[in-house]
Amino acid sequence: MSQDRDEDAFHQRWMAGADAIARLYVTLLDAPFEQYEREFLALQRKLLATVKTPWEHLETRRRIAEEILLGAFGCNAPWPDFGRALRRIRRLGYTDVERQVHVAILFARWAKFHPEQLLAARRMLDLAERQFQSVSPEHTQYKDMKGSLELIRKEKEFRPDSSIP
Repeated sequence: MSQDRDEDAFHQRWMAGADAIARLYVTLLDAPFEQYEREFLALQRKLLATVKTPWEHLETRRRIAEEILLGAFGCNAPWPDFGRALRRIRRLGYTDVERQVHVAILFARWAKFHPEQLLAARRMLDLAERQFQSVSPEHTQYKDMKGSLELIRKEKEFRPDSSIP
């Protein structure tokens, strides 16, 4: 119950943080990944100065990590940069299954352009799909997650019956 109250209060305060993230994202649309990552980590430091609980601290770090991964994906960053962003998210854990599925699909889509990472992306996708199987069909994001997983599984590299060299 206490965590629920913490989460509600965090979500109310988070609106200012979400606005700051959106403004920074627009500012950095054409920036190189190194600048994108550096600026988002600077924003993270500012946001962390305002958090009130350990849960908020973790969640703030997770959301910034997701933004950094999106930046790496958006500029088709090489593995050292993309991999660092991916490891950051994995180390922090996922807020929920929806975020885990989203990250796995981003990795899979990125890996199509970096075939040396296809096997790792497929493993991550398999794990996210197994986690998804525990989600109730009544979950608000169930249909979106299911549709996204079905769509990526139609691609030859990620079909359950295909092999990756």
